[in-house]
Amino acid sequence: MADVDPDTLLEWLQMGQGDERDMQLIALEQLCMLLLMSDNVDRCFETCPPRTFLPALCKIFLDESAPDNVLEVTARAITYYLDVSAECTRRIVGVEGAIKALCNRLVVVELNNRTSRDLAEQCVKVDATDSSYPSVNTCVHYLKLPEYSSEDIMRERLLAATMEKGFHLN
Repeated sequence: MADVDPDTLLEWLQMGQGDERDMQLIALEQLCMLLLMSDNVDRCFETCPPRTFLPALCKIFLDESAPDNVLEVTARAITYYLDVSAECTRRIVGVEGAIKALCNRLVVVELNNRTSRDLAEQCVKVDATDSSYPSVNTCVHYLKLPEYSSEDIMRERLLAATMEKGFHLN
């Protein structure tokens, strides 16, 4: 993925009409792969900085004509940024109407439609609050702790997560 040009990726993300939607989807998939497979977070954030890419991703949610399959991959890219840095949250909140657009998509979700259901799951993952639990990514060896409002809540969530089947700290 080293040959991905970030400027082209950003340009394609900002497309969204007709055949351009296909280019947007390709850019979203490439961005997701880049974020997911990166072994160096700092280098990844230099290549695709959250300050420019997160607003572009949020603007896709503001496009009422964006189809569910595009929005699902967009939400996945947003969650990948959040998985690496909770600091990215302020970039999302900084885009006027982004949180409302994410929530509005949850209201109209069709649970019997797989793409729509996947979109809802990704939208819910974007919301990191005191009710969220820590997560691990063994590929890049990190533990993600959401920004809890107190140490007591963090301790409670961390202990609860370690009791879950499939949550292992090596």
